[in-house]
Amino acid sequence: MRNFKENIESIKDEILCLEDNKYKRIFENLLSLIEDMTYSMEEMSYKQESLEESVKYMDEDIIGLQDELFEEVSIDDLMEIEDEYLEVNCKHCDKPLFVEKESINENKSIPCPFCNNDAI
Repeated sequence: MRNFKENIESIKDEILCLEDNKYKRIFENLLSLIEDMTYSMEEMSYKQESLEESVKYMDEDIIGLQDELFEEVSIDDLMEIEDEYLEVNCKHCDKPLFVEKESINENKSIPCPFCNNDAI
């Protein structure tokens, strides 16, 4: 971008030296257009860098989430989960629910997330 700006300044100096006003106005208008385009290119470049940085951080976050979601579960972990939860079918919609055994013992009613009625 620096080269563009230096070239534009050089062209400006040359335009100022022109004596024919007709050509001078044409070149000034062209130069103004080029300056606007240069400004837009700088702005797009800045936004591009910002987007690349955001995507990089999002990618790192997604990798972290994937690692958490898809971490290996041992047989012992599965057995422990199986000991804590009980599969129950809702008495209204007959859809299977996994409920903590402790919740079944402590609560008289457990709402079904599918039909919103008492599951047990």
